[in-house]
Amino acid sequence: MSKLTPERVAGMYYLNDVKETASGFKLETDGTFRFFFTYGAIDRYGSGRWALEDDHVVLQSRPWTGKDFALVRSGAVNENAIILKMTGANPVLQRHVLFSLQNGASGTWLQANANGEVRFVLQPVTTITLVFEFCPERFTHFIIDTQDHNYFEFRFEQWLMEVFFDHYRLKASKYTLSGGHPLIKGDKFIYEKA
Repeated sequence: MSKLTPERVAGMYYLNDVKETASGFKLETDGTFRFFFTYGAIDRYGSGRWALEDDHVVLQSRPWTGKDFALVRSGAVNENAIILKMTGANPVLQRHVLFSLQNGASGTWLQANANGEVRFVLQPVTTITLVFEFCPERFTHFIIDTQDHNYFEFRFEQWLMEVFFDHYRLKASKYTLSGGHPLIKGDKFIYEKA
């Protein structure tokens, strides 16, 4: 087989044989890449730089900040509950946020209602964990140090749907990339060059 070079590897690669899913990578000759993922009405994306290391494409994007949500405000309200609320976003998206007061332990999650709100039994709060239902691979944790507060308001960060890559490796051959997928379990996926 002829030696792989960045110029030969560059191109558009589409994920093969995954039902109801469109996904792939566009590797540009200038060393940049774009990633896309569509499943039903969910669209995710990513971008960054790529390099060829031996027979692998290595993808690197800007680092994830560690939070997909921002804590907008908190305070003490006259309610016998812990109230967590999403604000400032499409109401359809707000109801797809899940909250936990126990670091995301199994059985501790509550899903936001149509108003983007959940109510927990009044209790001491040291950590609030959030996850967006359509980005289940990333959890956002907030350490709470104001013990008298029982109302917390959050908003989405603009990069919520972005996929981040950190030295992500795919095996390259003349017409394919193979390996894992950043959003689907497994490591035997094939991406075919168009």
